Amino acid sequence: MSKTDPDLEATAERLMERLSGFAQGIGMSGTEARQIIDRVIASEPSAGDGDLMAKARTWMLIALG
Repeated sequence: MSKTDPDLEATAERLMERLSGFAQGIGMSGTEARQIIDRVIASEPSAGDGDLMAKARTWMLIALG
């Protein structure tokens, strides 16, 4: 069963809450962080929160480079 759009939105909100401190700590705006989180979820919509958070952190660090 695939996730629906409301499920994806809820996942994005959860990840934003959990990663907001990390994003602020590396100097990334909330808008940039949300865009990365949305892309991470789109790349693997059925992944669990832990996997998505790890990938989002990695992508955020790459974006700073």
